Amino acid sequence: MALLDTEARFLYVNPAYVRLLKEGFNLTVGPGARHQYVLPNSQRAWASDLYQQVLSGRKFSVDFNLVCPDGGVCTFERSFAPVYHNDRLAGFSEVIREVTEERSREARLRVACEALEKQVAARASSNQEYNAILAQEVIERQYAEENLQESRERLAQILQSSSIPAFVIDENHVITHWNKACAVMTGLTAGEMVGTRNQWQAFYLYQRPVMADLVLDAAMESRIAKFYTGKYRPSSLVKGAYEAEDFFDFGQESKWLFFTAAPIRNLAGEIIGAIETMQDITDRKRMEAEVRRMNDALEARVEERTNQLTRIYEQLLHAEKFSAVGKLAASIAHEFGNPIIGIRNFLLGLRKVKLEKGDAEMLELAIGECARVKDLISTLQDFNRPTTGKVAQVDLHRIIEELLLLGKKKLSDRRIRVEQRFAQDLPRIQAVADQIKQVLLNVIGNAEEAMPETGGTITITTEVRGEKVLIFIQDTGKGIRQKDLGLIFEPFFSTKPAVEGTGLGLSVSYGIVKRHGGDITAKSARGKGALFTIILPIDGVPGEGNSLPIFR
Repeated sequence: MALLDTEARFLYVNPAYVRLLKEGFNLTVGPGARHQYVLPNSQRAWASDLYQQVLSGRKFSVDFNLVCPDGGVCTFERSFAPVYHNDRLAGFSEVIREVTEERSREARLRVACEALEKQVAARASSNQEYNAILAQEVIERQYAEENLQESRERLAQILQSSSIPAFVIDENHVITHWNKACAVMTGLTAGEMVGTRNQWQAFYLYQRPVMADLVLDAAMESRIAKFYTGKYRPSSLVKGAYEAEDFFDFGQESKWLFFTAAPIRNLAGEIIGAIETMQDITDRKRMEAEVRRMNDALEARVEERTNQLTRIYEQLLHAEKFSAVGKLAASIAHEFGNPIIGIRNFLLGLRKVKLEKGDAEMLELAIGECARVKDLISTLQDFNRPTTGKVAQVDLHRIIEELLLLGKKKLSDRRIRVEQRFAQDLPRIQAVADQIKQVLLNVIGNAEEAMPETGGTITITTEVRGEKVLIFIQDTGKGIRQKDLGLIFEPFFSTKPAVEGTGLGLSVSYGIVKRHGGDITAKSARGKGALFTIILPIDGVPGEGNSLPIFR
């Protein structure tokens, strides 16, 4: 193949063209050379006429012969066609293909036809009726040829007038039709594509079969899958046809295409070509992607809202438990408080009586148990109601430092180091000071009790986020088991022995923080310590005035 400008100078020649001229005419061809010098001597005389014909818009072919490598004679067909660029004549193309077998078949066919015509003529001379039949057959043959030509022209007109991009290839994979819609979509005109086997150039960067090529070859589905894995499916309408979707880059624009390739058969059912049509589905693909994105966003929002509702439900359930426990605590404090005090006073009075050593020890033990029960009742009262209920400005750093000062000796004896990472200019908050102190005392006390005998570190960090203050209390103790994390704020839940704890410390703390409009959470991994986070609003509970109720 060669491409020439309007002055018949070579712009492009492919290796096959160069090799043919070198081997056939001992001529070297390169860009810029004049075409007339690569024509056989017998054809140079009409070279200028040839250029005028092809540059006037005509397409035509001429044959020439060469000596084949085996010593025989090979026949070649030279096809010339004008080339347009932006609807302007830019030059012409020349395609050379070997037609030795085709011409041989044609010659044999002509010989056979001539022999048949001689036989028919011989018979017709003696049979007038046969001549009439023959004449009718000739007329019918001409009519059939005219119909065939008309069908071809009608097909070309249908393809050209269709808004659906389409192209047709013949049994040799040569493009015979390339409609305007296909030219607009790919940027390649019919003049550039018709007569070539370059259909791949419109869609791919390297030479490979397109779907129409595979359908024309009646390729096995495994070979189709090699080039269109996961993108194709057999047509449900046409036998031997396939459909596919793929993404293509046409230079200035990229598109998603839905394309269908179907075989073209003659009356005998033989495949003599293939047609491929394309449809731009880029907008549909974008819409599908947008729908998927919106669905994902909606699912995320639904999941987030479901999680929020779950947390709210758990908080409401927790609040109901606290309400019930609060009522129980008030009842216990009322029913058991006064009797225990009376029993304790009576036992204290028995100290004046001289008792045996064993009885005196039992008496002191009983007095101690009464004190323990009194402390338990006091704890239950703390759970049910605040100690003062007076809301005032509270300095959290000062409260923490006072608590650490009071526990300094105990912490030192247990080899527990406390790191303070306080935020600068931490604002005072509106809260009940002794209640906040009780919360911090409970959490810091739990962190201390979780430490091993070898000691450890408690890190207290404060931070301001928007309108809230956060207190982080991190320890390096034994940690909390995952199955216990969801229960540690439940009333009377404790992992300590019965004689060491009541299981109300964190429950009381939870109730206090919630009544202040805040939150308290815990994270832990067994053997890696625990982190408690206390969140309190800076301006206190909205609309509560100067005091907090027992329960909200």
